[in-house]
Amino acid sequence: MNRLIRPLTVLLAALLLLPAFPLRLAAQGNKNPTNLVVTFTNTTDRKVIVNSSAPGQPLQPFGELQAGQSAKMKAYPGQRWVFVNSNGKVFGEYVTLATPRQQAFSITQTAGGGGGTTVKPVPTPNPKPNAGGNANAGGNANVGGNTGSRLTAQQAQQMVAYHNQKRAEVGNGAVTWSAQIAQYAQQRADYIARTKQLAHLPQGQNPYGENLASGGSTGGGVAYTVINACDGWYAEKAKMPRNARTMTVDLFNKGVGHYTQMVWKGTTQIGAGIAQYQQNGFTMTVVVCCYSPPGNVINQPIY
Repeated sequence: MNRLIRPLTVLLAALLLLPAFPLRLAAQGNKNPTNLVVTFTNTTDRKVIVNSSAPGQPLQPFGELQAGQSAKMKAYPGQRWVFVNSNGKVFGEYVTLATPRQQAFSITQTAGGGGGTTVKPVPTPNPKPNAGGNANAGGNANVGGNTGSRLTAQQAQQMVAYHNQKRAEVGNGAVTWSAQIAQYAQQRADYIARTKQLAHLPQGQNPYGENLASGGSTGGGVAYTVINACDGWYAEKAKMPRNARTMTVDLFNKGVGHYTQMVWKGTTQIGAGIAQYQQNGFTMTVVVCCYSPPGNVINQPIY
């Protein structure tokens, strides 16, 4: 016997523009010395706002990289870096690795003339072949072994393929997988499983768009899967008015927010997490999918 819980979605009515801060070359929130250094280079023609948080700490404004600027950041294992463009939209994220290998990333403008930006790793000299094709801060179309969350590579690839099939139906471009976004989504899934409350963060606390879903089964039942979650979100397409092209409050209130986030024109990366917990004799599975840049922005195009 299976029991499904109605999935939730998040409405981002406005994006917060962060104040400018001078770039500091030391991590905040931890006084212990570290030999880890992360290098970020802004190769675009516009400034990039940098936010950061030490492990277990809330995200805080850190500074900004001017066009053409490069900076080396002393960092701590697990330290999170979130990059925001001048319009207040998150376009990339990185979590500092514990291994002392080169951690260097280039902030570049995406092709197509749309003014978008992305974060891509700078290859190390003479890199060894990596058959796994691990996902990175820029996201990969083909998901490797390290998904960034408890999803297997197969599950992550299923979610990417599902999203891209539905996005193609409305003429929107494909999304790629980001291990860093998936790591954040896994933290959200773990928190929901721990509190047993399927709910979004308060407005403004989540840098991403977010779809949530949960389902339960008894001992002999079929487990709730990531595709079950995607099917539930996509089912809202049936509620979409025929000529709807732009997000409005009235449209969102029709209960289409999961679907519109899945196919949102401006979204380029996704990452997801999964967790389980016991409740009233059921094994509950929660699926969290995060989107960057976030969708469901009022007066912005859906497709």
